[in-house]
Amino acid sequence: MNKITDLSRFGEGLQLNEIVKAEIFRGHRGYYTEQADETLCVNDLIVTAGRNWLAYRIGPAVNSPMAWMAIGSGATGAALGDTALVREISRKSCATNTAGISASNIYTAVATWGGAADTVQSIAIAEAGIFNHVASGQGTMFQRVTFASVTLADSDLLKITLETNVGSS
Repeated sequence: MNKITDLSRFGEGLQLNEIVKAEIFRGHRGYYTEQADETLCVNDLIVTAGRNWLAYRIGPAVNSPMAWMAIGSGATGAALGDTALVREISRKSCATNTAGISASNIYTAVATWGGAADTVQSIAIAEAGIFNHVASGQGTMFQRVTFASVTLADSDLLKITLETNVGSS
């Protein structure tokens, strides 16, 4: 597998775009109208502690954590409306399912497949995803990625690390 050195062509981390809307209803007329007299729309800021909390909620802190990774052979590009892998082959518990506690805002999931050990040899693997359910085809998908297909031999290993940056702060 080729080492990737230019990450600029990949999607940005999870972006949090927040807007706060404040409506002011003036009572100087003796009554209030249905429409606000003044409206303020401003961007707010999710602070580092909030971003860390959000990253932690994705992973180990919830009742139904995003703790299972699946691989598949589907080559169709990832889309916002995806709810499953195109052709799921195997799903397993993540060996790593953590969130940075010390101002890193990063949720990390890692899983490794062995060719013969996981009976995924001689199959073109081209997609991966993170789920909150152990069973294939079940649960909610959090992330999906497609990549140039790789085919494992009996003794090969495929280690996938998916990192989610919950916005920079």
